This record gives sequence, C-alpha cells and structure tokens, in this order.
Amino acid sequence: MSYTACEKEFDAIPEDFATVPEGSDEAWPQTVTIKDLIENFDTKEGLFTIDTIDSPNDIIVRGRIITDDRAGNVYKYFVIQSLDDDHTCLKVSVDAGSLSGMLPLGQVVAIRCNGLVLGRYAAAPQLGVRGYRNDNKIREEPGRIPYTLAMKHIQKIGTPDPSKIVVEEKTLKEITEMDKYGYFKIVKIKDVPTFAPATYDNNKKYNIGFPRSREIADDSGNTVDVYISTSEYARFADRRIPTPGSGNKGEITAIVGWFQDNEAYDGTWQLTVRSLDKPFADLKGFDFPQ
Repeated sequence: MSYTACEKEFDAIPEDFATVPEGSDEAWPQTVTIKDLIENFDTKEGLFTIDTIDSPNDIIVRGRIITDDRAGNVYKYFVIQSLDDDHTCLKVSVDAGSLSGMLPLGQVVAIRCNGLVLGRYAAAPQLGVRGYRNDNKIREEPGRIPYTLAMKHIQKIGTPDPSKIVVEEKTLKEITEMDKYGYFKIVKIKDVPTFAPATYDNNKKYNIGFPRSREIADDSGNTVDVYISTSEYARFADRRIPTPGSGNKGEITAIVGWFQDNEAYDGTWQLTVRSLDKPFADLKGFDFPQ
C-alpha cells in the first residue's frame, strides 16, 4: 500500500447543487455519452493537455457517482459512471472538500460541459477548467472547477441509489490491458493472495508515510506492479496492510487509475480504495496486522 502526501485544505461549503425529480421536464437531457465526450474532446497527445469543450449545442453527459470522500482517500473530485451499457467513467475535478455531502454515492448527475475543459492530467483524462502547473505557467493542465461554477454546471437528478452502481470483475492482467476508456472504472479483483513482501524493510520494521510499489497476484498467477493509492489523510492510513505469506486470499474493490507524469518513466496503475468500513469494505478477506 502506498502513502501519498498532499497539503490538505478545508473549505467552507456553500449551498447545495440544484436537484430535480427523475423524469422531470427540468432535468437536463443527455446529449452525449461519456465515451463520446472523451473521444471527441480528448484529442491532443501528451501527458498534460487541455481541450476546451466549445459547441453551439449543449454538451451534456449523465452519470452515477461511484466515489465517496468521507474516509478521506478521495479528495476534491468525484467519478461518475455512464448510465449506458459500457459503464465508461469520468473523473470530475472540483475545488471543494466534503463533496459527498452534496454529491453522495449513487447520485445521478447531469453535467453541462460547455465552457469546461477535458484534458489529461498525468495521461488520464479528467473534466475541469484551464489550469497551470504553477505561477510561471510552465504547462497547461486540467484544473479544479471552482465550487460556485460547478453549481452552474452540475444538476442532481432523483435520489441516490448506490445499488445501481455496476462493479466490473477484472483480473489484474485485464486491468493492465485497459485503455483510456477504462480509466476510473470501479472494479473488483477476487482471490488476491496478499500484498508483496516489500511492505517490510530489511530490519522487519513497518514502512509508513511514503509511496511504495506493491506487487499483488490474482488466483491465475497474473502479477503486476500497482500502487494502492492512499492519502496520508485517509482515516485508514495508519492501518497496516495484510502480512505477506499469511496464506489467505482477499478481494479488492477499487477505482482504477493511471498515472504517468514524465515521458522518461513508465506509467503506473493505481487502485484507489474508498473506505475499509461498511458499506464499502473495499478490502475484504485479508488478515490485517494489529
């Protein structure tokens, strides 16, 4: 399990997003699918790109929220899953914490994308606004949508229904074969024997507080280096990961991510677990050391 650091900001949250009943005439109709949005507006090559969504017609996508930030491992973004059969997902970056208080798990939202940007951040597409690496503007990248602007672009439809979230069962090998239309999908990986012995250093002391690559294997013997992406602010950040060689097999439910911030290095697959507590229990069946 890797631990990645960021500077935490605590924002005051203003009024809620507009909510309309399902089937209401006031509900924004979907005009493009998430997959079509990515296909039409993620057109530039590079690890960090932006493409402004500019059209005389409404560019509106709909999706169901599959993330939850209450455990602290998801921060200032949410992910929606397409209501279509392909279950393509989209990461939406918003400059506000505690988003799940207004945009809860299982909530259907419509997003009017006109005027926003679809760009790649470390090679993975996400919806946001034009942003820069720093004040010197050394590169353009998708930045977080200001909260007050997000309220103008996002509409909640109906009531949340987490039971309608589709979790795809994948092997690790199948995850590594995903393309950009598979990024941010929620998957379940069964029969994971354990995490790798790299959890421990040569003195058998537990390593904590910095990212480490963990190789895990599925029941078919397919192995891959991945990062279990964990913020130091996650409520479960101090939990020790399963002991290597314990013999038990577990199950991982996670959001699939891809990160490559430098052309000189290979990218890495990142699995983001939302919580270890019910109703999630995104890591099941493992023996957690005390």
